Amino acid sequence: MSLNYLASKLSFHFQHQGNDKDLDEAITLQREALALCLVSHTDRFGLLNNFANQLSSQGNKEDLDQAMALQREALALCPVGHTDRSSSLNILANQLFSRCLVT
Repeated sequence: MSLNYLASKLSFHFQHQGNDKDLDEAITLQREALALCLVSHTDRFGLLNNFANQLSSQGNKEDLDQAMALQREALALCPVGHTDRSSSLNILANQLFSRCLVT
């Protein structure tokens, strides 16, 4: 969770300062955090969401495709009736829309 926390702070800094190196480092840390998180871990949903959001910020086709795959994995952890399902569906819908705009 420390890696996820640091990645989130770097992503926040990127959003406010626009330094691409911050986002690149956030993505690297998020990959590492996700690799350390077992599939059954209770925090995996949050890690997947954060990582997908950071990749979506890159705005290129390959990263959006990977972000959507991660978001679908997060969505699979939220069965119908789960409190996070609607937000996960919304994030995926936004990613799909963004993907249509990228050439």
